[in-house]
Amino acid sequence: MFILSKVVGALTDPITVFYLLMALGCLLLHSSRRATLGRRILVVTLGLVAVPAVLPLERWLMVALENRFPLPVTLPEHIDGIIVLGGAANPVVSAARGQVALNSAATRLTALVPLANRHSEARLIFTGGSGSMLEQDLKEAKYIIDFYNQIGFDAGRVIFEDQSRNTRENALFSKDLMAPKPGETWVLITSALHMARAVGCFRAVGWPVIAYPTDYQTTGQSGWKLSDLRFSPGGGLAGLRTILHEALGLIGYRLQGWTDTLLPMP
Repeated sequence: MFILSKVVGALTDPITVFYLLMALGCLLLHSSRRATLGRRILVVTLGLVAVPAVLPLERWLMVALENRFPLPVTLPEHIDGIIVLGGAANPVVSAARGQVALNSAATRLTALVPLANRHSEARLIFTGGSGSMLEQDLKEAKYIIDFYNQIGFDAGRVIFEDQSRNTRENALFSKDLMAPKPGETWVLITSALHMARAVGCFRAVGWPVIAYPTDYQTTGQSGWKLSDLRFSPGGGLAGLRTILHEALGLIGYRLQGWTDTLLPMP
């Protein structure tokens, strides 16, 4: 299932689909019997690309997902544990360069520090192995240990789970390691865009959590103004790639029973 999810993700990438449709349309143009169909495919494909190239569709969709689980104004006085999901470092690049290579999800890591300092009673776990089909020997957790030590945070306080390959396994393997008891209070840190699927996975394994979203990509405002208009076909397709990845993840996880509902809410 892990490999299938990676294949489906690659085949449904908007940029990949765009090139495949363009190639198909061009090939059909060389057929006297199918030239009309080829022209139609090219026109429809270009028309579909023109919409996200001008209108920030991905931002409007991201706002809805990022706002679904708001950042808590206050947390309970006592917290039993804090969970940080992986996805903030590239283990392949980190291994090749000899230093921790972080990405746009790095706030997941830094958000833990003040929370852990305020709640010394909390048990801490980072969960993240390798999401790559070909580089399973390079585990993200190894480089997160280095990162925390480099910024002066005691990595010895954290349990590092390094076998999970996706969010479902994050929840399962973390629960096995931490054995949370009924009634305990656990905080889950991950990107706001990913929070709905993550919370759904933890609920599905019987582990209720408090959402602590990070790594926002939008301001949270759903309105739009003329300055939002653009002309960037590449930017539009790349943005749709992000939101489509999460949408397919929500659908796929629900179909497999890995989340408690299609679109979890607080």
